Amino acid sequence: MQKLTNPFPLETSSLIHCITNEISCEMLANGILALGSKPVMADDPREVLDFTKQSQALFINLGRLSAEKEKAIRMAATYANQASLPMVVDAVGVAASPIRKDLVRDLLEYKPTVLKGNMSEIRSLVGLKHHGVGVDASAKDQETEDLLQVLKDWCQTYPGMSFLVTGPKDLIVSENQVAVLRNGCDELDWITGTGDLVGALTAVFLSQGKTAFEASCLAISHLNISAERILVQGMGLEDFGRFSLPSSQSTLSPKKRRKLARSHQRRLL
Repeated sequence: MQKLTNPFPLETSSLIHCITNEISCEMLANGILALGSKPVMADDPREVLDFTKQSQALFINLGRLSAEKEKAIRMAATYANQASLPMVVDAVGVAASPIRKDLVRDLLEYKPTVLKGNMSEIRSLVGLKHHGVGVDASAKDQETEDLLQVLKDWCQTYPGMSFLVTGPKDLIVSENQVAVLRNGCDELDWITGTGDLVGALTAVFLSQGKTAFEASCLAISHLNISAERILVQGMGLEDFGRFSLPSSQSTLSPKKRRKLARSHQRRLL
């Protein structure tokens, strides 16, 4: 596997457009800010293109899907494909909902840069046996050997796209590269929205010119190592939102970063 270089400090402060669920908006906004980029969350079809056209990357999360949000997702994905805008699609709930699975399969035609999901979601999407319930992965679905082979085949069908599969072992699969990451901690499963955050961080790294494979590896490693550091320092998981993504590479002091985050949250759409 190629050696990844330190991406910090980011070369530019990119605008990352997240069409995501309301539950994780704050975590995603703070995570994007902590890396040195800027978030916006706009999913109204009447304005979604205005924000997508200003952005340097698009993150689509299928959480809390509605007919109006689906319309906005399709509009934004169409533009991203036409403009070669980096796009991450998080296949939330496809193991449980035919509507979501059909939508993700349609979105594949818009050539997302990264397709993300947990083990059960991705197994369901590619036609393998799975035991997922709701939006959660099953412990019975953590076998990776058969999934890896199928994903390699899918990468040939969809050249240029990488898969990011989260679980006890995280998989990143592209046309010519495979990574199996074993860091992180089980406690991340106790916090709503950490999977969404991985997708948003991937979009940040894509906006900086990283390849799909590089961006996926950097995003999952950044989150997992942050969680490990929290546990080593003896902090409780209630501190994750405040301390998981401190950007030591940033020139802003922690006090100024918190002030900036609070200010930006008030402006989020």
